[in-house]
Amino acid sequence: MAIIVDKDKKRRDIAGACNELLLEKGIKNLTITEIAKTAGIGKGTVYDYFSNKEEIVFEIIRKFIEEHQANLLGQSDKMTSTKQKVLYLFDFFLSEHKPYEKHLDVYREYLSVTLSTKSCPMLEFNRECSSFIREILDDIIDQGIKKGEIKDVARQLTDGLMKAERGYMVIAWAEGQDLKQEFKDYIDTLFDLIEIKK
Repeated sequence: MAIIVDKDKKRRDIAGACNELLLEKGIKNLTITEIAKTAGIGKGTVYDYFSNKEEIVFEIIRKFIEEHQANLLGQSDKMTSTKQKVLYLFDFFLSEHKPYEKHLDVYREYLSVTLSTKSCPMLEFNRECSSFIREILDDIIDQGIKKGEIKDVARQLTDGLMKAERGYMVIAWAEGQDLKQEFKDYIDTLFDLIEIKK
């Protein structure tokens, strides 16, 4: 009797086993040999599930994003304000405790590779990630409108918020500045304009 393997689950398992490896090595220095060893499988088996190293990196980043979303949901309850949920969502950049420092290093390298190669799979993956984050942010804003916390016009801010966060992040890296407080101030200003005062 043949053993049926859930290919998607196996892909996630391989990627999950390599989270720390990616954070330690970065994208450029990550090798298929190390991935296979870390996942406890043969090098050929890696290629049964992934066409190349980039696909593994994409799967690991998807897992990071899903974990970040789970963390956001874990921190939030019915009493959590819309503004606080937005801050939780952008905690990846804003965190003062540096839990995401290595994640940011990988993201910085990923962005650098994406911008310098214009790789179609990378651009497509970037759009996928942006779409996923946009859905989360849209949901946060919709909930805030339904709760009567913020004005309907807030729906028009989703793309701007996402682009502002990425812009602050890139400028912070390019100029060696800590712009977290400036980004928080930006969010405070936006919420001053869209919050329904009671």
